[in-house]
Amino acid sequence: MFVPSDVAVLAGDGIALPSTSRQLPSDGRILQACGNEFKRSFNLHPFKFNHTLHQSGLFEIPRIVELAKRMIEKNGDFCALNFRHGTIGRKFGDGTDDTKLSAVQQSEQLDETVSRLGENCTWIKLVGVQNYDAEYAEVLNAITCELESLSDFPLRKDMTWVTMTLLLSSPNITTPFHIDHETNFLFQVQGSKDVCLFPATDRELVPDQEIERYYSGDFSAAFYRQEMQDRGTVFRLAPGEVVHHPSLAPHWVKNGDNISVSISINYCMKSLEKRARVYQANYFLRKMGLKPVPPGLSPLRDSLKRKVISTMEHRNPTTFSEVVHAPVTRLKSPLIAIRRLVKR
Repeated sequence: MFVPSDVAVLAGDGIALPSTSRQLPSDGRILQACGNEFKRSFNLHPFKFNHTLHQSGLFEIPRIVELAKRMIEKNGDFCALNFRHGTIGRKFGDGTDDTKLSAVQQSEQLDETVSRLGENCTWIKLVGVQNYDAEYAEVLNAITCELESLSDFPLRKDMTWVTMTLLLSSPNITTPFHIDHETNFLFQVQGSKDVCLFPATDRELVPDQEIERYYSGDFSAAFYRQEMQDRGTVFRLAPGEVVHHPSLAPHWVKNGDNISVSISINYCMKSLEKRARVYQANYFLRKMGLKPVPPGLSPLRDSLKRKVISTMEHRNPTTFSEVVHAPVTRLKSPLIAIRRLVKR
């Protein structure tokens, strides 16, 4: 999807964009990390390293405000929550008149919302920003190339979906304990925050049944167990630091006593979807009253489950939901229809 050249490809629509490397470090590198640790730990264990994006000038709040306005006008994936007064904005993009009206109203409020982050208890999420800003697309391109080199893993060949998300939050905002399918890199640009990451393979902390429910579409399926908190590692992130989240690594995040600006870069990969298909098959098998074998214990059973579930995949996915959850959505739809008919 991306090429290490003077042209960046805008993820999702294939538009070639001119280089804007003047904003990047003079040596061209964004990431500063130990290659040996990267290769040992990539997508297996969390670890921290450094970056230079906080010095680029590309992620200052005025620039982000203008980006958010463009996203809202184009029905982009934008969400703003005020924890004192409820939702002040949400995902746009369904094309309805109400949505477009809300977008206009939110655009008018955005300057004030961002300027008062320090007192508002507000959390803002801008998803897929590389699709709305050519320079952000180039940054994502460059980081993907550098990650591939550091990890010695064919990331661009294996990835099925990638996005860059900007996160702005007021002091002391907490993101609850949860898991994610994607391999994630969280870059801190302004302020500080604590990120507590737990081992991705700890099935006592997050049992297989909870992962199955997550892959069925229940994003809050992972249950926080206070008595197991000591199994987590807290990484304090300051500007210029990155922490790597392996796929399915449980975590929670707490902002410091400051405004925070972070960049989250997420990768779906073929290797991760193969495991997801086994969990999705097990979800349906468990619904039938069976006790399915977890992934990794029986290669033959895993292969059979993948073959069956993969027949329901979206052939040309362009969103996270289409990449990861299409099989479950398609299998659930006829079941829901049958239940409705039976109830009649």
